[in-house]
Amino acid sequence: MRGPVDREALVVAMTLVPGLVSRNRSFALFESSDVRRARARAALLRGIVRQLAGVEGRVEALDVAPGPSACEMRYRVPAVRMERRALLTNLEYGCVAYLAGRAGVAGIHASEEDRARVEAALRRLASGLRLADVEG
Repeated sequence: MRGPVDREALVVAMTLVPGLVSRNRSFALFESSDVRRARARAALLRGIVRQLAGVEGRVEALDVAPGPSACEMRYRVPAVRMERRALLTNLEYGCVAYLAGRAGVAGIHASEEDRARVEAALRRLASGLRLADVEG
């Protein structure tokens, strides 16, 4: 993957498939500041999903305020005395909603629009790869 990196698409891919890009095998890729930021953002999104799934305790007061290009997500986890406020792009929220729905989180699921955004991001990322060269 040389040239500009579609950071949003990479965030989605690294969130959905955490081991997608091995740091040991693709060390040069991880030297890019865009890739480092994407990796950190993907870790944040996976952390939100874990918290919503109740790994650290029951989630209370979940509120999602959608906007035209971003949304704000707020919730509390009383067991660890934590309140979280996250500003997510609509694509990031779609990714979180998709994973939360798969994890069985009540009250949050990916809409068709969310799924379409996630699939479009994955297509953008895949368009820069020569997958036919990989088939063996």
